[in-house]
Amino acid sequence: MPDTLARRHPQTSTADLIRRQRRALPAPQPNAGPWRAWAARVCQAEVEHARDDFWRAVHELGLAGLHDRDDGYGGHERPFLFAHEAKAHAALSWLSHLQAHESDKRGPWAAVRWNTWDAERRREWLERRRYLWAGFVEQMRGYREARAEMGELPRAA
Repeated sequence: MPDTLARRHPQTSTADLIRRQRRALPAPQPNAGPWRAWAARVCQAEVEHARDDFWRAVHELGLAGLHDRDDGYGGHERPFLFAHEAKAHAALSWLSHLQAHESDKRGPWAAVRWNTWDAERRREWLERRRYLWAGFVEQMRGYREARAEMGELPRAA
């Protein structure tokens, strides 16, 4: 006896439609300049593209009414990120923590902090900096691997 309640062709969800409509940003070109600055630019471009491409897809599909662009929080694109875009988001987060941490030594109040710290406190600071730097580099490595899985990342010469 056939199951009369089952659909022969299940409907595609709106989430599936949005995922299929999304397009990745073209792969970034290797840069001869400072790696950290290049990585920050690439990640920021990925974050902005993910947001803009999500809204493009939503509008093209006529689904904009399901999302409120002006809710003050954003992040509607998060469930629809490609793997490399998620890594770019994470790398920017690590980088922002690293930069905030480095301001203790190089920032506007550095003379108050760094110059008054004893050797143990400076050692702790350097240890934390190494941890934050390693986290940032690891996310960038994940970004590169995710891009390579897409077959889009050119190699540096």
